[in-house]
Amino acid sequence: MSAGFMSGKVFKLSVFFCLLTGCVCNAIQDSNAPWQTDDKLAALAKLFETGKTRQITVDADGHADFNSIQKAVDSVGKGNKERVVVLIKPGFYRERVLIPENKPFITLRGEDPFKTTISYNLNHEMLKPDGSGKYRSDCATLIAESPDLILENLTVENTFGPHPQALAAKLVCERAIAVNCRFLGGQDTLMANSGRQYYLNCYVEGGTDFIYGYAQAVFDNCTIHSKENSHITAHAASEPNLPTGFVFYNCRVTTADGIMTDLGRPWRPYAKVVYYDCWLDKGIKPVGWDNWRDPNREKTAFFAEYRSSGPGANPSSRVKWSHQLNDEEAKKFLPGNFMKLDGITVDQWLREILDFRKTTAIKN
Repeated sequence: MSAGFMSGKVFKLSVFFCLLTGCVCNAIQDSNAPWQTDDKLAALAKLFETGKTRQITVDADGHADFNSIQKAVDSVGKGNKERVVVLIKPGFYRERVLIPENKPFITLRGEDPFKTTISYNLNHEMLKPDGSGKYRSDCATLIAESPDLILENLTVENTFGPHPQALAAKLVCERAIAVNCRFLGGQDTLMANSGRQYYLNCYVEGGTDFIYGYAQAVFDNCTIHSKENSHITAHAASEPNLPTGFVFYNCRVTTADGIMTDLGRPWRPYAKVVYYDCWLDKGIKPVGWDNWRDPNREKTAFFAEYRSSGPGANPSSRVKWSHQLNDEEAKKFLPGNFMKLDGITVDQWLREILDFRKTTAIKN
């Protein structure tokens, strides 16, 4: 019997075993299990801290260095060369947070994503107050353009509504990490737009194209929740053979009651999305994928699955131009292979992640 059909008793025993052994429980075991944080995974972020790491505290009530996250970010010097941890006390922070390209090595760290929320409500079509035009993707609640960003134990949300596009987060970052974070929105919740990005045990919720962009991103042991009859992903690549794409590794893909959605569509012709060992809910359409009303993209996009399980796994009904990977083909989409710098090199950043995955017994 597959993990997706375990009885409640067996599932409880498996969770108990996972807690005893210190491993990250397989995300595909129970479709009804709510997303939870995993405190031991927060240790990943600390691997990138040194004796020179500086800490800044933020408290909305004023009992800290700053009363807003943006003020704390503003205090970091341009061209910063050491890790700065912005420790955010529990609270509701109604503000936009903008981290420019010239402020690398910033960590935004909450204590609990259910108690620490960054929230705003702009949308794609709203006009900027300076008269320069519409916000477009800059409507995001959090915009980060700096390398070596880390997000931990936070909720980032855009509360505008299901439509039009209203981003929670826009990450234009090389070597970005998010751990134990929630990204909540409607259309275009999370724009993973460039660089290598690694999401570990995160929760992403939205409606249309709610994970999209040009990045080279791995979603590891995450929960992806669709609440609209639409499309989950919209990856983009305008040229063939680029080391980009989205890989959902050992994730749980859930759908709201009555919803039927697909796994993704190609925003640009050479989009690449792979669901690797994921549990798929009953609201995943049997055809699996959409061509964005362009048959030509069926020839160029790479959409694939490997060992999907759950009621939404339906390989025989998938569109013919998608792929069901064999064991050998799937190896290139393991996190350690897919996240290589330029598709070739295991750099120190990736090595830290891979070593951490081994020591914490994250399923590989």
